[in-house]
Amino acid sequence: MKRKPQPAHTRGFTMIEVLVVIAMVGIMTLGAGVLLANGQKSWGQLFGRVYGDSAIDSLAAQKAFDTVCRKSSLRKYILSEAGNSLELYYWDDSSTASTPEHYARFYQSGEDVFVEYGSLETGTWQPDTGAPATTVKLAGDVDSLTFTVEGTSVQMFLSYVDETMMPVVCSSVRHNE
Repeated sequence: MKRKPQPAHTRGFTMIEVLVVIAMVGIMTLGAGVLLANGQKSWGQLFGRVYGDSAIDSLAAQKAFDTVCRKSSLRKYILSEAGNSLELYYWDDSSTASTPEHYARFYQSGEDVFVEYGSLETGTWQPDTGAPATTVKLAGDVDSLTFTVEGTSVQMFLSYVDETMMPVVCSSVRHNE
């Protein structure tokens, strides 16, 4: 019987080589998965900071404060002794009255920040007790609210209970005589 000649070198991979490659691919896949998971977590945290309730509250408080300040009178304002409440008097955009027609009082109650909008008695600086006032919640989870007035400039400082939230500093200028 004649034997077939054996090739000097057989082609293919050994079982150990295949297992090593599978292990390496598994380790790389696991590493990529961890990186993607961490990226997703970081993105979620960033998204929450930018579009979360506190960020939206901050924007609403800044917008309401700035809108009222720009229409308010230079002649009168009421700032509480502690600096945590501010009342401003302002006109409608198309008004020709000699005295303001409305007031807005910004204040903190508990952990919430509110603004109370109301009408003034015609020709006076007194709230019209016959007209209903509207109260709007601007922000929640607030640790402290402070106001300062320097000449025509008015500043609002708002800090949150959650220390990871950036404090809000809003500055505006009163324009109207």
